[in-house]
Amino acid sequence: MTDVTIREQSIAGIDWLVVSGPRSDAFRALGEHARDSIAAVQDAMPERAGLQRFTTTDKGRAALAAVTDASAADQPGPLADLRALAEGSGQDFEALLLANFRGDLGYDDGTGCSDLAWSRESAFIAHNEDGAPGLDGHFRFITLLLDGEQPVTAQWYPGFLPSNAWAVNAAGLAWGINHVQVAHPTVAAGRHYVARGLQGAKSLDDAVAYLREHPIAGGFTFTIGESGTGRSVTVESAAGQIATRTPTAESPLVWHTNHLRFLPTEIDAPASQSLDQATSHLGLYDESVDRGRVLDGLALPAGEPDVAWFTELMCDNPIPCGGVHRTAEGDDPLTTLCTTIVDLHAGRVHLRSPHGTSSIAVADFANGLG
Repeated sequence: MTDVTIREQSIAGIDWLVVSGPRSDAFRALGEHARDSIAAVQDAMPERAGLQRFTTTDKGRAALAAVTDASAADQPGPLADLRALAEGSGQDFEALLLANFRGDLGYDDGTGCSDLAWSRESAFIAHNEDGAPGLDGHFRFITLLLDGEQPVTAQWYPGFLPSNAWAVNAAGLAWGINHVQVAHPTVAAGRHYVARGLQGAKSLDDAVAYLREHPIAGGFTFTIGESGTGRSVTVESAAGQIATRTPTAESPLVWHTNHLRFLPTEIDAPASQSLDQATSHLGLYDESVDRGRVLDGLALPAGEPDVAWFTELMCDNPIPCGGVHRTAEGDDPLTTLCTTIVDLHAGRVHLRSPHGTSSIAVADFANGLG
């Protein structure tokens, strides 16, 4: 791994790793570099024991085998990334594999995260990354400058593929990802693995075509914006089905939380009870609906919104105070770890976390130039 370099820096008070080199060697080195954080995040997963129990049942074993085989056929590169990460970190590959299939097995995974896309005269996408408070300090940004591949910067939870939260690539695409619970997944590749492949998209149209060509077993929603053109699209991908929506002049705001809005709602109909009480504190279907109700009832600005408008909604005001910021107070189990607002026409990313704020050009962020 002598050709791999890992540079440490920070943005908005969040650690930021810039990893350069051959793909497999880079992920192996990343695993070694973040060994302690990977172990801590994996050990803290509330659903870990339940997932392991689930996959000892006939239903669980069949689901895991099906999604593993489909991922190996459709996404061999991301699967190899995870294996190299496991090797470097000293973690059992099968354990990381199972963690990265949560949400693809019909097993409860809680809720979290909100996304907005706006396009009229101005154009923005915005993402709140909501997670357990204990992840603060482990959650970080990572830039992958891999030999022969397009640079990408993503939000990263150590031990997971850097593809399940938010990303920006050197083609000027930025997107947020929201988890959607699927009670009965289809036989297809795992969502983290397909989302890792999305990082190679060259345009908004390319990204949508890729997601249509690569269905996922579980459920993700992608809110994707294209820097420069200002175009954006929200893509629901769940249980092998795809639906898209784009902002229009008459309806310039498209929002998403953690339940389906465009695909048939029976796909993510809430279970009568959680499969494992360990996940019940992560937030359930009704919590996502509550955030959606706030976003659906927003009074839109008479003119064009600015960064401050999104910041107030996503960083300053929690439910029921007219926003979707999460505080881990009272009945709320999650906190907003980072808010990311992208001004698509200006080509700038604005970040706010509990530890600081930053603004950076899309191209610089994608290429790790802090």
